Amino acid sequence: MKRIDLHVHSNKSDGTLSPSEVAKLAHAQGLCAIALTDHDTIAGIKECQETGEKFGLEVIPGIELSADYHGKEIHILGLYLDLSNPILHKTLKAFVEAREKRNQEMLAKFQALGFDITEEDLGPRDQLSIIARPHFARAMMNKGYANSMDEVFEKYITPGKPAYVQKAAPTFKTCIDLIHQVGGKAILAHPYIYKFVNQNPLPMLDELRYNGLDGVEVIYPKHYEPETHRLTQYCKSHNLIITGGSDFHGDNKPNLQIGCGYGKTEVPYELLEQFVKA
Repeated sequence: MKRIDLHVHSNKSDGTLSPSEVAKLAHAQGLCAIALTDHDTIAGIKECQETGEKFGLEVIPGIELSADYHGKEIHILGLYLDLSNPILHKTLKAFVEAREKRNQEMLAKFQALGFDITEEDLGPRDQLSIIARPHFARAMMNKGYANSMDEVFEKYITPGKPAYVQKAAPTFKTCIDLIHQVGGKAILAHPYIYKFVNQNPLPMLDELRYNGLDGVEVIYPKHYEPETHRLTQYCKSHNLIITGGSDFHGDNKPNLQIGCGYGKTEVPYELLEQFVKA
């Protein structure tokens, strides 16, 4: 079966592999297409596409946007973006600036807690790359303040913990409209991992669909088979695009592999063919 992965991250956001390395790994794993969907940035897409071309790997220009859903955070994937659109670049610049403000506040909180963490410890970056919570977690681990990244998240950087700062996020409607403005399709990422949906994301999907959502990430490593089936039936009933992906982050998500998740997640190429027709 020809396989794809429509949810992949590089070190331009919170992955650990460069965009070029992501493309090489995807090819080595036998994938025929991926979507690079870094958080709030498209900085790595060109590099990933150029490497992909050398191996016959299709690289779909994508992004993962954090969106506010009635006070809760959800993630919306944008796929097949027009990278030349000036609206996209202007908006993402504002997103990066908002993230930078949050990062400075989190850094100050860590320092106030007595940890010797500086901007340099968060890692090298260019103007369009982003720094996210995994960078803080890895810095804490590298400095010997924690044994694992999970430990840092659990103790310091989840809601209610002492170094956490709420991220300023645009509304879900704003994100969907932006993706449409720049030629893309808006896909809700991993519906079943949002704890606030109480294992029933369908009411949320109804509202998002009424506001222009194009599709749903149905196939995902943390979706159980009954959940995948339920989402598939929902998408077919409402003429929504079905996608799937691993949410690959390199070493920041140990044991989760590109193209297969924890070993059993496979996204068939025929879904991409159906996507293109849609």
